[in-house]
Amino acid sequence: MSVSVLDMSMSLDGFVAGPNDEPGNPGGDGFVRLHEWGLTAAGEFRRSGPAGEVLGEMAGAGAVLAGRRTAEQVDHWGGDHNGQGIPIFVVSHRLPGPSAANYPLVTYVTDGIENAMAQAKAAAGDRHVHVIGACTAQRAIEAGRR
Repeated sequence: MSVSVLDMSMSLDGFVAGPNDEPGNPGGDGFVRLHEWGLTAAGEFRRSGPAGEVLGEMAGAGAVLAGRRTAEQVDHWGGDHNGQGIPIFVVSHRLPGPSAANYPLVTYVTDGIENAMAQAKAAAGDRHVHVIGACTAQRAIEAGRR
């Protein structure tokens, strides 16, 4: 059975994004600094050591569940989150904009977090659901959908 795993970085002062968080600058100014622990000097993801183990677990996702703002900030990861070829479910109160139509792996779910999580877990099978976004995580926890 699939479980959900929160994928989030947070600075020691409690921020999950820097100033000027907007399309073209997702995560805001200085956001990459939160991820330096997982990158090599060449800017590639670490494959070994503690960072490699954590990143390897994250790469084992069978589906992604994200909020609309997060998904739109990164243009839906180009329709293929980290090149994994896994479905992306976006929780929203509104139908998707036209850019989402370019990405067959992206599904907008407009009838609540419960249904979005259920669809993501079904798609993930025995792999985990990668939950991305502070508001999405909060809503999932509030709904009891961990």
